[in-house]
Amino acid sequence: MKRFLSYLLTTVLFVPFGLMALAEEFSLDNANLDQRMTYHRSVDAVVWAMPLMNFKFYRDALADAGVSANDVGYFSKLQDWRFQTATPNNTTPYIMTYWNLEDGPIVIEMPPATEGIGIFGTIMDAWQRPLDDVGAKGRDAGRGAKYLMVPPGYDGPLLTNALVYTQETNFGFAVLRPIMAGGATDENLKKAVDLTQDINIYPLKDIDNPPKSKYVDLYGKSLEMTPKLDQDIYRHIHEMINQEVVLERDKAMMGLLARIGIRRDSNFSPDEELQSIQAKAAPEALEYMIEQYHRVLNPFVFEGKKWSALVPNGSRETEWSYEYPSYYDYHARGALYYAIITSVKNYGSATYYLDLAETADGQWLDGGKNYQLTVPANVPVRDFWAVTTYDLETASYLRDIEKSSIDSTMQDVTKNSDGSVTIYFGPEVEKDKETNWLRTDPDRRFFLLGRFYGPEPALLDGSFELNNIELRR
Repeated sequence: MKRFLSYLLTTVLFVPFGLMALAEEFSLDNANLDQRMTYHRSVDAVVWAMPLMNFKFYRDALADAGVSANDVGYFSKLQDWRFQTATPNNTTPYIMTYWNLEDGPIVIEMPPATEGIGIFGTIMDAWQRPLDDVGAKGRDAGRGAKYLMVPPGYDGPLLTNALVYTQETNFGFAVLRPIMAGGATDENLKKAVDLTQDINIYPLKDIDNPPKSKYVDLYGKSLEMTPKLDQDIYRHIHEMINQEVVLERDKAMMGLLARIGIRRDSNFSPDEELQSIQAKAAPEALEYMIEQYHRVLNPFVFEGKKWSALVPNGSRETEWSYEYPSYYDYHARGALYYAIITSVKNYGSATYYLDLAETADGQWLDGGKNYQLTVPANVPVRDFWAVTTYDLETASYLRDIEKSSIDSTMQDVTKNSDGSVTIYFGPEVEKDKETNWLRTDPDRRFFLLGRFYGPEPALLDGSFELNNIELRR
């Protein structure tokens, strides 16, 4: 017994402090200075990397579904909750593609619009910085065009009549949508698929005999495009910075990443202590971005109301890069790209969005409670409006819930006598309110986006206002 007690005392007294800490979950309350700095750097790293992680999870999910670089993924029918990406709509089907400039320039052929069907969207670099809007209401205005993506400093041959863009990252991607006069009818969806299969992406070096892109129908497939912010996100950051160029603006951040075990041209092998710290830091980064996006950075648009703008101030001034002449605001950028998967070059011309995540008294919307929202009559839009529910943490569709939107084109939605529409939210449908009800997950927080297609000036100048959401007793 004496020898056992001696062994026990020796073991406890001489175990290094860092290893002792591993026996417990990491906590800032008992962490030393070095551990606290590692924690805060790890939080900051996730916020900085958020747009890059959006691209990586987008690309990896497409690759898992059989969509390689230069292929085109599309939905033959409207996507449902299995399309897990940041704030997608479910009124028009998506078209998605990506490419890589490491082996030279890439040509993107956009087809001209056909009768009643066009394509609109944005081509972006791997940091989600928009290069231009394309298609109908984009640069080619629906006439079709060849877009040539070239790396920085490129001095090789160009392409006659092509629109040329310098892309500063290796990877680029596009999120596109068909514009369908008359909505997503079976006939229009078929026409949209036909037009989608006229998009073609190939290397410039193959211009004399361009290969045809492969087209992959994604309808019904599970697409996990939302970055999962747990300790594994640091492995994804490490992987991506080894596949991408380091921009001049990010050299200081490379130093921060090195302090938390992430270095270019080196393995990422976090020890148990670092894993424990980062397991706490990644979810904290998510909560920080949620708070910043919904409560701090996005300006409220109606006096006394909780509806806020889709994007923090600075988006238009910096063309969504948040890069100013003397600094770049990666905190605002990270918060923004927690909530959206695609930028647009010219925001507000074709679509307009508003965000609502709280009650009038500042409480997060709780999927276990019942609410109602009354949308006033005569919403000033040329096309239609929609209200969609999203999970607060993933910013995507609520899982296993089929109906997530109510819009002004739905014939079965009941209107009030004054032409307004009351939408009900909650985990259980109330009798006689089925057509105007959106189900929520009782175990999850949620938020709303108001979408306005063809916004009129009254919506943009504040002369038309939306109501706050109300808690139902």
